[in-house]
Amino acid sequence: MSRPIRWLLAILIAITAISIASAVYVSANHSDTDEDEQEAVKTPSHVFEQNGVTIITLDPATQAREGIRVEPLKETASHDELRANAILLPVNDLATLRNAYVAAQTKLNRDKVDLSISQSQYERTRTLYGENQNMSLMAMQTAEAAYRNNQAQVTADQQDSKLQLDTIRQRWGDAVAKWVSDGSPTLDAVLEQSEFLAQVVFPPGEVANAPATLTLTAPRNTLIRARLVSPLPQVNPQIQGISFLYLVSNHLGMAVSMNLSVQVPVGRAMKGAIVPESAIVWWQGKAWVYVATSSRTFSRREISTANRVSRGYFVPSPAFKPGTKLATAGAQALLSEEFRSQIQQED
Repeated sequence: MSRPIRWLLAILIAITAISIASAVYVSANHSDTDEDEQEAVKTPSHVFEQNGVTIITLDPATQAREGIRVEPLKETASHDELRANAILLPVNDLATLRNAYVAAQTKLNRDKVDLSISQSQYERTRTLYGENQNMSLMAMQTAEAAYRNNQAQVTADQQDSKLQLDTIRQRWGDAVAKWVSDGSPTLDAVLEQSEFLAQVVFPPGEVANAPATLTLTAPRNTLIRARLVSPLPQVNPQIQGISFLYLVSNHLGMAVSMNLSVQVPVGRAMKGAIVPESAIVWWQGKAWVYVATSSRTFSRREISTANRVSRGYFVPSPAFKPGTKLATAGAQALLSEEFRSQIQQED
C-alpha cells in the first residue's frame, strides 16, 4: 500500500472516531436534560399528603392571582325541612268563572236600574189612582206588574251571581272568591301570569298548620318565596295529601303545570352554619369545600347538601365549627390545582 493511501485511511478513521464521540456526548447530555425536566414536572412543590389528607400550599400572591378568598363561618340556627310538592296551576277555568260572575253582576246591576224605574212608576200611578182615580186602574195594574216582574228578575240575578261565586269558592277557596267579588288587582296579576297560583300538597299528618310563607325551588335552582292564600278544595289525584293554595311571583323559566319542590321548616331549631354556594365544588357527584387550615394551606372536605337555604346550604353542628375558614371564592382553582398535581405524579 502506498504512503499517500495510508495517510488518507488514517484521516478517515480519525474523523469517524470524532463523530462517534460527539454523538455519544450529545445523546448523554440530552437524556440527562429530559430526565431532569420530567423529574421537575413530576415533583410538585405545593401539593402533598399529610395523614392521608391532601394539603395544597399557596402563597398569598398566588391566592390573590387565582381569586381565592377566605371567610370564616358564622354560627346560625335553622330548622329541619319537610319536603313537599307544588304544581303551578292553569287558570283558564278561573278566568271563565270570573267572566261568568262579571256577566251575572252586570245583568244584576242593569236589572236593578230597571227595578228602580218600575218601582217609581208603580208608586206614582198608585198615588194618582188613589187621588180621585186620576189614573186608571189598568194603568196602575200594568205598572205594578212591571215592578213585580223586575223584582223577580233581580232576585233571579242575585241567585245566579251567588251561584257563580259559590262555584269559584268550591273550586278555588274563599280567598280567590273574594278576589273575584272585589275585583282585586291580585286576580288580574294571576290571570296575566305575573303571579302564579301553586297547589302545595303536604303529606297527611306532617304539617299541623300551613306556613304563611315557604320556599320553592324554581328552574335554574332559584329559590323563591311563596305566600299562603288559603286551603285549596281541589285534590291532586297523583299526590295524596292536604292541599293549600300559594301565590308565587313569576320567574324566568316558570310555566303552567310545572312541578316544583318545596322546603317547609319543621321541628326545633338546630345550630350550625350556612356554607355559601360559591364555596362548593362538585367532584364524582359529591359536594366539597376547601378549608383554610392556615394562611397558606387548604384541604378538601365533603359536605352535605341536604338542607338547601336561600344563601347556600345549612350544615348542622358539629360538621363545621363556627369560625372555620372556607375558600368562598376560587374553590374551583384549588380543585384544579389538586388534581393537576395528581395527574403529573402519575405520568
